[in-house]
Amino acid sequence: MSAGSKVVYRALTGAVLSAILCSPALALPSTMAGNSAARFGQGIPLYWPYHAGLMIAGFILLIAGFIVARYHRTTNWYRSHAILQTCGAACIIAGVAVGVYMVWLSGLPPLRNIHEILGVITVLLVVITLVVGYSIRRTTTAKTAVRTGHRWLGRITIGLMVVTLLLGLFFLSLLLGR
Repeated sequence: MSAGSKVVYRALTGAVLSAILCSPALALPSTMAGNSAARFGQGIPLYWPYHAGLMIAGFILLIAGFIVARYHRTTNWYRSHAILQTCGAACIIAGVAVGVYMVWLSGLPPLRNIHEILGVITVLLVVITLVVGYSIRRTTTAKTAVRTGHRWLGRITIGLMVVTLLLGLFFLSLLLGR
């Protein structure tokens, strides 16, 4: 690793750690005065199991697709990989839709903590990785570069999904007081 990439890596690690350490205070509602306590009860406590279930199902499907592409190269590996990744992305997008609806119902401001911000970034990366993956077979020039980009985007996306999932569980325990 070069000196420049070490600096970038350390800066990114510091930024992520700072955001993780500072965001629990932002995850909790500042005031539950009046109607907002009733609105909170209509959102997160009711819909988080659907959000979490869809996100975990999507994560499992994406991991399965990664395993097929990396370690299980049979005659139909590409088809299996594409189906698993597409279904995983569909679950992730549905999970985000439930999450947005859940936060909207609860009356909390959106994109207020690191879980939500990383979630949006992760979903964008899932969609971009899927599009790049489908473009590998359709490109005529720079096929190796597109394939390499797809592989690295997939690895980064899965890593970011793990972090986002763990942060979601952490914030859920804070919000529900468990």
